[in-house]
Amino acid sequence: MNFLPVELLGEIANQKVLQRKDLTKLACVNRRFNEAASTRLYRSGELSYAGITDKDAAKVDSYEKNGRFVRTLKLNLFSLPTSTISIPTAIFPLLTAFINLHRLHLTDSATLPWPSFLHVLAIVITSHPHLKILEVQRTLTKPDGRCSFPQATSLIESHKAKNGRFSKLDIFILRLSKKENPYLISRAAMNNLIEVLQPATRSAKAFTYSADCWESADIDLKGAVNGEDRTASAWEWDNLEEMTLKFPEPDWPVVGSSALVGAANPYWAKNLSFQRDLGNITRLAVRARAEHLVSGGSVAYFIRGFEAMPNLEHLRITHSGRAIDLDPKSKPDHPFYHLAEILPKLKYIEQVDSYYLNRRIQCLEVLRGEDDTIRFKHVDLEGIWIGYYQWDQ
Repeated sequence: MNFLPVELLGEIANQKVLQRKDLTKLACVNRRFNEAASTRLYRSGELSYAGITDKDAAKVDSYEKNGRFVRTLKLNLFSLPTSTISIPTAIFPLLTAFINLHRLHLTDSATLPWPSFLHVLAIVITSHPHLKILEVQRTLTKPDGRCSFPQATSLIESHKAKNGRFSKLDIFILRLSKKENPYLISRAAMNNLIEVLQPATRSAKAFTYSADCWESADIDLKGAVNGEDRTASAWEWDNLEEMTLKFPEPDWPVVGSSALVGAANPYWAKNLSFQRDLGNITRLAVRARAEHLVSGGSVAYFIRGFEAMPNLEHLRITHSGRAIDLDPKSKPDHPFYHLAEILPKLKYIEQVDSYYLNRRIQCLEVLRGEDDTIRFKHVDLEGIWIGYYQWDQ
């Protein structure tokens, strides 16, 4: 059963806040639903469906009683243009019922106002101390980042004042898109996300940042107060081990440096999201070909990024589909040799598909001789990276 009966939707569609009895009805209707708990919450308070895992279905009398069994939740946020009901208010009883939530996939296709979206994020990280995997997906609009968000900041500050527990994430996945001109991720919007999510994300061991367009390289936008320029913030990490960057692969020389750890232009390099706390990273996946990472001249935009990751051991890059990728031994000036020289602890270079960055085409082990010679050996690696779960496929 993928959808609730129309008559049940009619009973709850116009309520500002979902009552416990509504949650009970939803649980009863969907006790045979064989997916992880999934919810689509419209701004009116309407749910398109809510189910829990087949294993726990028999235990469900209501979400109030048995919400603790739900470990995985996919939540798609939608708002109705004619509605004046606050989605954070409507969503609060639903989220707080799932107290032992372990994974959350939160999606908003730009239908929520930016302050409301940030408020939902604040509710999530302040009410779910056991949350370990968070995926946030948002389509950005022009106003995003240009307004204040007092509800989110107030909730976070009051939670800190009470010594409340925040989520301590192991895996953080951020997916952003922009459908309006200019086709750039707003630095101010990124600042807002960092401000709200930082208490929960700094503990992450794996970070995936996926975007269908580049970040703005500017210090960005006038502030909400007195119209002053704001400095771009950076994600802070306590012990980040794995990072995946998924940006459009073509035209790196044009705007690629604005989304990377380092850039040839010092003015851009100081305004990036990833320039801090990268010394513990051992695994990096990036949507780029080897020659774009290390070639000379204006194309080598990632050199300073590698300097920030001296302990990098495992590198995943995009396969270009050309014969040069297959046998670096045939050319001493092959980009793989340059990568091995730049990264003294590099052990493996994986070439993967350009979309998921996890479908292996070939893997080369880096062999270093006593005379500083570098050789490559084809190997088959087992295991999986921290950040790659079913949802990231």
